[in-house]
Amino acid sequence: MMNHPTIDRNALSYWFPKLQSTGVSVPRTKIIKTDVDFWPVLDGQPAKGADEFLAHLHKEVCDFGLPLFLRTGHTSAKHSWKNSCYIISTVDLGKNVFGLIEYSAMVMLGSCLPWDEWVLREFLDLDTRFTAFWGDMPINNERRYFIEGGEIICRHPYWPPIAFDGVKTSTDEWQEILEEMNSEEAPELEELTMRVTSVFKGAWSLDWAKTKNGDWYAIDMALAGDSYHWQECPNKTRTWNHFEEELEV
Repeated sequence: MMNHPTIDRNALSYWFPKLQSTGVSVPRTKIIKTDVDFWPVLDGQPAKGADEFLAHLHKEVCDFGLPLFLRTGHTSAKHSWKNSCYIISTVDLGKNVFGLIEYSAMVMLGSCLPWDEWVLREFLDLDTRFTAFWGDMPINNERRYFIEGGEIICRHPYWPPIAFDGVKTSTDEWQEILEEMNSEEAPELEELTMRVTSVFKGAWSLDWAKTKNGDWYAIDMALAGDSYHWQECPNKTRTWNHFEEELEV
C-alpha cells in the first residue's frame, strides 16, 4: 500500500466503483475509454481515430438503450442538455459528442477537462419540477451533501435561486416551485450519505436525485474544494482536507 500522487479523483472511473460498492442506488453506468485527441475537431479538422471512436460509441449506445445520459468522466455540460448529455436518438450522437468536446475545451482557461472517458448512464425518471437554460434542461429535486472524515459537514438543495437569474425557464412561477422543492425534507438521505462516507477519505461533495416514485439515487461526486457551495453556508470558506487515499498498486 502506498500513496498514489497522480490519481484523478474527480474522474467518474475513480469514485463511481467506490460509490457503487456502498449499495446505495446509482444509475446503470458504462465507462468507455479512448486515447483520441479531439483538439483538431474544434478547428473543423479530422482527428485521428475520432471516426472509429464515434462508430464504437454508436454501437455501445444502441446496446445500452435509449434514452440515456451521456457525459465524460468529468462533465456532462448539462445546461446545454439537448446539445450535450441528453441522448434520445443516435442521429444526434455526433452533435452531442461535439457539444461535450467543446464544453470540455472551454470550461478551463488555458487547459481543458479530460475527454479520455466517455460514460453512458441510465436515464432516470426524476422528480422534475420545471425546465430551464438553453436546452430545456429538467430541474429536478436534488440535494448536495458535503462529507469529510466519515462525517456529514453540511447539506443543501442542489439548485440555489441565484442559478436562475436571467435564465429562460418553462414557467414564470419557478421561484415558488423552487422554494417548495428546496424546503422538502429528505431524512432518508442522512443514513444513505453516512453509508457513502464510510468508503471515502478526504472531503467530497455527493449529489442525490429523487425519482418520481420517491427513490433517491447517488448521481455524482467530486472533491469538495472543486464543488459549488451555497454562498450562505459558513462552510463555503472551509479548508477542505484533500489528502491522498491509500491505494493498491
